Parts: sequence; structure tokens; C-alpha cells
Amino acid sequence: MAGASSGVGRDAAASLAARGHTVYGTSRDVTRVDAPGVTPVALEVTDDRSVRACVEEVVERAGGIDAVVYSAGFYVAGSAEETDPELAIAQLDAYLVGAHRLVRAVLPHMRRRGGGRLLLMSSTAAVAAIPFHSVYSASKAALNHYAEALRYEVEPFGVRVACVEATSVRTGAATALRTGAPLPVYQPVRDKVLDRFRRLQLEGPEPTAVSREIVRAVEARRMRPLYRVGLQAKTLPVLRAVLPRRLFAHLYGRFFGLGRPPGD
Repeated sequence: MAGASSGVGRDAAASLAARGHTVYGTSRDVTRVDAPGVTPVALEVTDDRSVRACVEEVVERAGGIDAVVYSAGFYVAGSAEETDPELAIAQLDAYLVGAHRLVRAVLPHMRRRGGGRLLLMSSTAAVAAIPFHSVYSASKAALNHYAEALRYEVEPFGVRVACVEATSVRTGAATALRTGAPLPVYQPVRDKVLDRFRRLQLEGPEPTAVSREIVRAVEARRMRPLYRVGLQAKTLPVLRAVLPRRLFAHLYGRFFGLGRPPGD
């Protein structure tokens, strides 16, 4: 479990351990991995050596890796103009390149064993980009396409790949939000959207439903390529597909407290 110190990762790790699975939970700071029955392992997903060392340690201790759940990362928010390239690269490194590092490190072991499961934590932002979360939304969309292409490559070896899409649940993301240098011209609208995001994170449902879906995917006889959790996650792609673009943009923008849709 990559990213097991808080939120969905911690809850899913604890749920899998409670069902009898041998679970190794990772974090940059192993003292934060405190889920019952979960063995902590150090991992910095933005560092190649750390990723390789983590995988080798788990393989040595457990004899192999049957499934990887990637739920590591952090949020970058603010307008695109406010987000400097270094912050954008850090966001993509955490969500996309970090997953790629871990996949590359674990695939040789899974191929030798004749199979395995790669489960990547995505978001409904991959379906409909969140205002003032352009880089975050792009990273999640990229992760979905990465998983889609990866399936063609690794399924012949018995390795299954899936993404989990969910909306906001109660995690520590609101307190770990990263933003660039603010520009006054964006402040009224930006602050309204970010306040909405923070409320969703602080007052949203517990991550139990997402964890339950992760457990279902890990234990399924045949893992599906996509798991959507919750009514919003399931209806958003349908609404985007059937509604006229302007109407969808208007309704989606209103959800975040915005006025006229883009392109009017």
C-alpha cells in the first residue's frame, strides 16, 4: 500500500489487514504508518532509489508482491497562472511519475510470479477537471490513460491494472494543500472554490466506501479496469456524455460556486 499514513491509504491498508492479507504500508515517515496489522516500510515515491529499495525489502520479507495499491500524493491548487512550473512538476511527479516508478520496480517480480494486481487511486477530476485545480486534474487524467495503455502491455503476463475514481472524502488533504504565489485578480473566485474544496475534505464522508472498493478489487476473481465509488462518481461521466457542453459546464461550475461557464 503506497501511501498508508492517512486517509484512504490508511483505511484501506487496515481493512485489508483485518481480512487476513499481509499488508506493507508505506510513507516517507514510517512512524506515521500506524494502521493495525500493517507493517511499515519507508518509501519516497519521487526517488528512484527509495522505490527500488522499498520493493526489494517487501519481496525479501514477504517472498513476493501480489498487489500494489498506489494512493500516495498531495494536492496542488490555484489558477494555472499562479502555479509555477516547479510546483506543477512536483504534482505530476507525485501522482503520475511516482506511480510509474513503482510500477517499473514491481513488474519484474510480478512477471516472474505469473501475475499480480496494480490498483491506482484516481479521481473524478480525471473525468471533469476541477476549477483552479488544472494541474491536479491533468495528473489524474494522465494516470487514467497511463493505466489504460499499461493494460495492453502487462495483461499477457497475468498482471491486471485498475483505477479507482471517487469524489472527496474526509482526509488530511485540506491541510496539505499546496498553492503558488497568489495573484489578486483571481482571489475572489479562487478562494470560493478552495473553500468549497476544504469543506468537502473536512466535512465529507469517511473513506470507508473507497476502502471497501479497494478491498473488493484486490480480492475479486477478475479485477475490473475501473472502480467508481459513490453516486457522484458514477453519474458524473454520464452527465458529461449526455448533457450539452454549456449546460454541463454551467451546472458543474455552480457546484463549485462559479457563475458563467467557460466559453460563453
